[in-house]
Amino acid sequence: MATKKETANVEKIVIRPFLTPKQDKSAGADFTIPINPESYAQSYKVESKDKPTGGNQGSAPEYKFTAPEQLKLDFTLDNTGTIEGNILNGTEVRDQVEQLLNVVYRMQGEAHKPAILKIQWGMFTFDCILATLDINYVLFKPDGEPLRAKVSASFTQYVEPKKRVAKEDKHSPDLFRSVRVADGDTLPLLCYKSYGDPALYMQVAYYNELVSVRRLRTDDELAFPPVKNSGTQKTS
Repeated sequence: MATKKETANVEKIVIRPFLTPKQDKSAGADFTIPINPESYAQSYKVESKDKPTGGNQGSAPEYKFTAPEQLKLDFTLDNTGTIEGNILNGTEVRDQVEQLLNVVYRMQGEAHKPAILKIQWGMFTFDCILATLDINYVLFKPDGEPLRAKVSASFTQYVEPKKRVAKEDKHSPDLFRSVRVADGDTLPLLCYKSYGDPALYMQVAYYNELVSVRRLRTDDELAFPPVKNSGTQKTS
């Protein structure tokens, strides 16, 4: 069993709320999870669609996009006085829940949306927003006041837009990407946005088996595969 000194030195998971994507303005007090979970789970997902291959059975999966990383935390809020290391022991469970909701769920008045979060546990950090939050009350006082709640929370990774664009380098001609056609889009324009080179539109048209390069249907998904540069792109 851990000694009191060892228990005091155990790092807790801290959830820090921010008003801005740059995380340069706090949205209020942090929430420290009072009892660390035994584990946490991260999930990763790559979206793809099947592209029919002419004259052959089956299909060739085609990359669409990489979904944001997900983090799942399951933890306990408790006021029974029986769990060692519970830093919120003595605080009513409903008050603990309110503190949690104020940080991760409630609208921030100045931003008009829930806070952008940074979850920290020792060397582990995860920038995110809340995806789902389930609270299950499982133990009660005789008057019905909850003594314990099981919390299951999932968070979606959040990357500040400028950092995301720099990381993805979407103008690189050697990456797959999927683009949804908007009103007024033309194939040369989309090629310029994707590759920085509008002259690549014939390669994209051929890959997508387009009957006409002049008429794109709004909301269609077009695949922009790795292509060979046309040689017309200006270099700096």
